[in-house]
Amino acid sequence: MGTESGEGLKTPLAPLEEELGAKFQDFHGWLTPLYFSSISSEALAVRNSAGVFDVSHMGRLFIPAESVDKLGPLFTNNVESTKMGRMKYSFMLRDDGIIIDDVVSYGLQDGVLLVVNASAYDADVRWLREHRVNVQEITRDTAMIAVQGPKSPSLASSLGFRLGQWFSFEPIKGWERCWLSGIVSRSGYTGEDGFEVIGSLQLVQEVYKKALALGASPAGLGARDVLRIEAGYTLSGAETSGRTPLDIGGGRFIKWEKDFIGKSAIEGKRERSLFGFVADQGIPRAGFVSELALITSGTFSPTLKKGIAIVVPENGAPPPGTPMTFTDPVTNRRISGKTTTLPFVPWHYPMR
Repeated sequence: MGTESGEGLKTPLAPLEEELGAKFQDFHGWLTPLYFSSISSEALAVRNSAGVFDVSHMGRLFIPAESVDKLGPLFTNNVESTKMGRMKYSFMLRDDGIIIDDVVSYGLQDGVLLVVNASAYDADVRWLREHRVNVQEITRDTAMIAVQGPKSPSLASSLGFRLGQWFSFEPIKGWERCWLSGIVSRSGYTGEDGFEVIGSLQLVQEVYKKALALGASPAGLGARDVLRIEAGYTLSGAETSGRTPLDIGGGRFIKWEKDFIGKSAIEGKRERSLFGFVADQGIPRAGFVSELALITSGTFSPTLKKGIAIVVPENGAPPPGTPMTFTDPVTNRRISGKTTTLPFVPWHYPMR
């Protein structure tokens, strides 16, 4: 059975998004909304109110119960023991400790649901099957949206959803097969409170429309990227590319007491923390370099009204407030500023 990724795939929400005036981009084979009005206005709508994102491009893989134990050696966290109604974040590594993908697992009654990155989808499926995991590809049979922002809990209540603690989920219409009904999780990728819905195409389309009717603003992946940088979150293929979890401060998602592929390659290695960079003027971009660090993600922050960047250090992170200068290796343009801790914008998650 082949993988589901390919050129020009449209999400089930694409017709509605076209009506809303979305400007589309190709994102790892998916046509996804980049923005509707503007990236900055959509990011601010999420910070101040609520926005709804179509994230159906994220891969969804169901692992039935009889295959769940085989996940143990493939992940740094205890994905195989994800409790029903709970979620876990984990890394999947190569033998040399390099990250294949970062993955979120959902504990279901009859197995585990893995949500993976579109950029690593084919590699993930291939790796899992090489290790004899029964993978059921359900991405094309489901959809996924994220409602984010301080007003998202009240939207959830108006939609009839019960939100639990952070990184937990509840069934919408049953547990048996999440893609035939639906689940709502308290989770997100913006630093704001919010919830995500995974379910049947009809269900997610209905929730998307109702969220808009209740006042949420449609938001594209441009705003989502800005928000995740402000929140100090990594992006698959940016911060993770060619690196181990310890290179990007991911040690807290490693269970050293278990055996997993790549453990011997990283065990005993020093962990480095990512840090932030705030430009005096201009916008730092991925690929800008200094003698001791590399910018992996950069953008203009509409919240801070400054250029910001996530930086991977060669050694340790410098103290906050340290002056630094980065250079564009193509144009030799230099951009100066100061370091800071992450996140740039404080998280607003509910207390655990």
